[in-house]
Amino acid sequence: MRLALLAAALLSLLACNRGGPPPRSPDAPASACPIGTDPEIRALGAAFVQSAPAVGVSIGIQRAGAAECYDFGVMNRATGAPPTPQTVYEIGSLTKTFASALLARAVLEQRLQLDDDIRRFLPEPYPDLEFAGQPIRVVHLANLTAELPNWLPDRPELFADLKPEEIPAALLAVHRDYSRADFYRDLHQVRLAAAPGSRPRHSNVSAQLLSFILERVYGRPYEALLAEFILGPLAMDRTAFHAGQPPASLARGYDASGREMPYVDMQDLKLAGGLTSTSADMLKYVAFQLDETREEVALGHRVTVEAEGDAIGLSWHIDRGAAGAPTIWHTGGTFGFSSYLVLHPARELGLVLLANESDPQSQTRLVELADRIAQHLAARD
Repeated sequence: MRLALLAAALLSLLACNRGGPPPRSPDAPASACPIGTDPEIRALGAAFVQSAPAVGVSIGIQRAGAAECYDFGVMNRATGAPPTPQTVYEIGSLTKTFASALLARAVLEQRLQLDDDIRRFLPEPYPDLEFAGQPIRVVHLANLTAELPNWLPDRPELFADLKPEEIPAALLAVHRDYSRADFYRDLHQVRLAAAPGSRPRHSNVSAQLLSFILERVYGRPYEALLAEFILGPLAMDRTAFHAGQPPASLARGYDASGREMPYVDMQDLKLAGGLTSTSADMLKYVAFQLDETREEVALGHRVTVEAEGDAIGLSWHIDRGAAGAPTIWHTGGTFGFSSYLVLHPARELGLVLLANESDPQSQTRLVELADRIAQHLAARD
């Protein structure tokens, strides 16, 4: 199921002010990640970047409480600089899992319920955000079943006659000055084609609305919530939206033809796919997500809908093998970056793969690489 959805998920993102890093706890671990030495993993990574159109990849592995990092290729073709565990990548729709972690916390704090009608939290009436009397509920924003469009403004005709390489600039132009007021205005034009809750469909609009609702129930900006509840406690001091990153640390992203691609720095869409991070930082998030003794983590991994061969929790896709052990995963893609995070809680194993190249098959290749690494580690046990 993972491989069947990945190219569509990437194309969905493309078609899927931070004043500084959050304060670090005095007892927080350092950002350094031990460099891995496993010869098989090193061979797999080297083979990955030697196959076109790959450019660079950073791999983080969290296993039985220990972390290790591997880096291959280059972070910038112009300079030839290699990536490190501190190289910053766009993580695309992996951003959505952070909102779902905050949602789970808000539910546990009884600030809202998963089955609440989202219109309770909107700034004005939206009578059309229902189908045959069935409203969009909060959970539908997090499990991809809200029946909302992928983008607002919902103007696919603007891109119909463009060449693929022309779409990024056109999207950036549309969203450069698109405000939250514009978003709420265009939300009035949305008409649902089916009842929410049954058909998973990628939607940046759903992720934006969920973030706005979290701001409403907490009475605080979304970035402040991220800093207080996730980035600060986990010492993820290299995870931020673009405005919070030193330019020298940013990898350069490319498409399949080797063209440099623009960064996804659109203010209106940053809550849906605008976070940037490093493999070292993301391993801290992996360790957090592997700890299902945390109530908010367990709630996020609980299946909320099963449809079209997919089981989804709060953002996370959940596969079950023959033995019943879950594999929990999410992908991300931007104009020039691809990412994949996968959790095997029963094995105390999690992997994150960040790459600075994007095309319709790039996420699939990351999944295949992660699967080979996981299989190797299982055979080594």
